[in-house]
This record gives sequence, structure tokens and C-alpha cells, in this order.
Amino acid sequence: MQSMTGYGRATAERDGTRVTVQIAAVNSKKQAEIRCSMPRELGGIEPFVRQELQARIERGSLNVNLAYELGPDWRGRAVSLDLDVAGHVLAELREFAARHGLAADIRVGELLAVPGVTQQRTDLPDELLQELALAALGQAIDELNAMRRAEGLTLARDLRERCAAMQADVAAVAERADLAQIQHRDRLIERIAKLGIELATDDERLAREVAFCVDRSDITEEIVRLRSHLDQFAALLGEDGAVGRKLDFLGQEIGREIGTLGAKTADTAISERVIDFKVELGRVREQLLNVE
Repeated sequence: MQSMTGYGRATAERDGTRVTVQIAAVNSKKQAEIRCSMPRELGGIEPFVRQELQARIERGSLNVNLAYELGPDWRGRAVSLDLDVAGHVLAELREFAARHGLAADIRVGELLAVPGVTQQRTDLPDELLQELALAALGQAIDELNAMRRAEGLTLARDLRERCAAMQADVAAVAERADLAQIQHRDRLIERIAKLGIELATDDERLAREVAFCVDRSDITEEIVRLRSHLDQFAALLGEDGAVGRKLDFLGQEIGREIGTLGAKTADTAISERVIDFKVELGRVREQLLNVE
């Protein structure tokens, strides 16, 4: 089990050309949501980046940033000089200086500032950049998942403790369930007597009605289901991979069962346990928002 939250950063380099990838991940209720930020000239790499992320991360909101720096050889090729344009500009400037009696002191730096003399080349080492990007991405994902696993272990420990607390509450409720039904039956008979209804305690009709009311307060079924759900929940905490959706589903089912159980019994001690259980379950479901 691992968290959806984490951070990973890595750089891959060859001959001075490097690509750096950063991934920041937070929780999300959906499948992996990927937002990529990269220079326009690296746009062709984005499909490969998304494919790799989707293969290794199932859930979470991911912000991915790619940046690159060309090595010396490629930086030298990044700018080209149009010597024809430079020669034409230089001739025009010298003619202008001679015509007006000015010194033709023209420096190379000034000439380079003239539009058209220098041109930015758009060709890049695409294959090299893609190879470096995927290498850096793989390392960044490794670092991200290492952090997510570490946080997942912390979450699992916390959830195990809370699951054990809920199991203890269910065990306490189960111990009192039979006594609660007997007390419920006695209270019904006592109320009937207070109403002044003259019925013998061995009256068959009274016995049937009391049995019916007592049966409606039976919480055995809810206890059995709660125990089953909690056992499954505890088992999932030890599994690898994305178990967040399964845990969330079990959390919903546990909530329904404890709600039904609380509505069916009027026993004060059981009601107190139900309240404790619901408080713990609320904390569990809040933590589940972070589980992949």
C-alpha cells in the first residue's frame, strides 16, 4: 500500500546535454491525472511521458515538469550567422559613414545586433532529448514511488490501529447483544403493564408481539458483516499496489452496517460503542483519501 502524495526529481545527461524531470503528486479521487509543463520544442516527448506515468502510477494528481539544457556542441549549433546579410549591412554602413564624413568604426558585436544577421536554429537532437527525458523520468518516478511507499507504511500503521479499535468496539457490542435483547424484552413487558392492559404474561398474542419487536432489535447480522468487512480491511492494508478504491468501498459498507446497528438497538452501552466506532471510522475514511 502506498500514498498518493510524493515528490521525485532526476536528471539524465550525456555529453553536456541534460534533461531534468520533476514530479509532484497529490491525492485525487480519479485515475492518474497528469499535467505536463515543458518547453514547446519538447512537445513531441509528452505522449511518451504520459504513457510511462500511466504504466507505473494508478491514482493521483501529477504535475510533471521537464527542462533541458544543450551541451556545448549543440549550443554552438543553436545560432547561425547569415554572412551575406552581415556583408550587405556592413557595406551599407561603411557607405553611409563615408558619405557623411563619419568614422566607419563598426564592431562585430554591433553587427550581430542587427536583425537577420543571426538566426536561431530550431533543429534539436530529438532522439537524444527523448532518450534522456525517459531516463530521467524513470528515475524521478522511482524517487516519487519510494516516497509514496514510505508514507504508505505510515498510513498503514495508523489504519491498522484504527481498524483494531473498531474491531474491539464490535467485540464489545457482540458481548452485550444478547443481554441487550433480554433487557429490551423486559422493558416492552414493563411498558405493556404500565398501560394497564390486562394480559397474562403467558398470553400467546403478547408473546408473539414481544418476540417480533425483540427480533427487530437483533443485531447479529450487522455484527457478522462488520467483522467480515473489518477482516477484509485489515488484510488489504498488507497488500501491494493500488488498494485505495477497495478500502474506500469497504469503508462505505462498514459505515452502512454500523448505522443500521445503531438504529436497531436502544441499549445505552451499545449506543456509546457505536458513537466511538463512528468517530474512528470518520478518521479512517479521512486517511483513505490519501491512499492510492
